[in-house]
Order: sequence, then C-alpha cells, then structure tokens
Amino acid sequence: MLAQMRARTDFSVPASYLLLPLASYLSWALFMVAWWGAGAGLGTGDLTLAVSELGIVGLVASAAASYVVYLVMSRANNHSSRTRALLWKAVGELQSRTGATGQEAMLPLSSAEEGLYRLSRGEHERSAVLWALLASIPVVGWIFLVTALWFLSRELAKHARLEELVLEDVDRTLKATGLQGASVRGAPVASRDILGVSVAIVSTIELLSSFLLGPAGGLVLIYLTVGAFSLVWLDLAIRDPTVHFSFHSQFEPDILRSLPDTFAGISNVGAG
Repeated sequence: MLAQMRARTDFSVPASYLLLPLASYLSWALFMVAWWGAGAGLGTGDLTLAVSELGIVGLVASAAASYVVYLVMSRANNHSSRTRALLWKAVGELQSRTGATGQEAMLPLSSAEEGLYRLSRGEHERSAVLWALLASIPVVGWIFLVTALWFLSRELAKHARLEELVLEDVDRTLKATGLQGASVRGAPVASRDILGVSVAIVSTIELLSSFLLGPAGGLVLIYLTVGAFSLVWLDLAIRDPTVHFSFHSQFEPDILRSLPDTFAGISNVGAG
C-alpha cells in the first residue's frame, strides 16, 4: 500500500517527454525567424505559406508540451498534499502516545506540530491545468512557463527544508516514546533562483537591443532566450525531486513500522 501511494505521487517523468516542449520551441523559433524575415521584406509568397504552416505545427506542439507542464505541476501538488496528510497523521498518533512519557517527548512533539503548521501555511497548491493552458499559449506561453517553474523550484526547496525540520522532531519524539526512529538525513533541493535572475537580466538586455534590431528582432531574441532557459529549467524540474522522493522512500517505511496506523485513512491522497 505504501509503495502504491508513493507511485501515484512521487513518480518519475520520462526524460523523453522533453522532446514535446523541444518540438514546440523549435517550431515557434522557426515561425518567429520566418515571420521576422517576411516582415523585413526578405520573403515571397512561399515564405508566407511557410509561416502559416509553422504556426499550425507550433499550435499542435504547444498543446502536447502543455501536458508535460501539467504532469510536473500536478506531481508537486499531490506530493505536498500526501506529505502533509502523512505528517499530520503521525503527529496525531504521537500525541495519543506521549501522555505516559512525560516532558521528554512533549517538547519535540510540540516543535514538530509548530513546524508542520509552518509547512502547511507556506505551501500553495497551484492549478496544474491553468498553468498548462497558460504555457500552451503561442510564443508568450514560454514566459508563463518560466514563471511556473520559478514558483515550482522555490516551493520544492522550501518544502524540503521545512519537512526535514518536522521529521527531526518526529524522530526525537519517536525515540522518546521508546519507538524506532526515522531516517531524517534528506538532501537539500536547490531553488534555482539563479536561472530566474539570469532570464530577467538577459531578457532586459535583449529588450534594449530592439533599438538596434527593431521591435521584431528584439522579440525574436527574447523568445529564443526565454525558450532555451525554459527547456533547461523544465529538465531540472523533472529531475530535481528525484533525490527528495528517494528520501521519502527511506523515512516513510520507518514511520510505518513505528506507527502502523499512520497511513490509515490517507490511502487516497494524491490519487488525482
């Protein structure tokens, strides 16, 4: 049951799925360059036809790429939801056991509960459907994708940090009540803020370059840059949670062995 629950929320997105946003990026890159050439008077009727065909291909590719965005956002939402449900259940179980153990267990348990409140208040479930639709918008959708990935990376880093603090207190409480402790040595998750700052700086410089290249030229450069950064960031968003999920595969069985009833009633969390 435990493995099935994790399989629904902590799954790996195949690296081959990156081919979908890559196809979208290349399609719209060719479209932008062809549109720029046509606007500069370099094209003929054939170029205008090519622009139209590339636009159709780009729409199809964008729709397919939005599925990858949906998977990544939905996975983060379901993982966080299941984690909170598990930890609240564990804290509740421990509260019912600490009456006979005295203050030695009450102090870390109180700290765990406070940390869990901070974790719950600090997490925001973002609509995977909405962000997938925004990311599928031709050309400008890449800006929404960068924004979504920025939120996603920062929140995963915060989630991992606060979760580990809660687990340290849960581990101390388990040991104080005479139970087996849990593995609490997780690996920190990078927030990738440097990527967001880099996108903002480079895009600003390219926007200023429109005085030399013209508005169309500046937009083409911005698209190429934002799209390239987005592909790299999306790859990181797919791979970054892997170590964190591995951490869950270590401490969750420990909690289950010490508190067999912890997972009762939360088997459906993350099933959506």
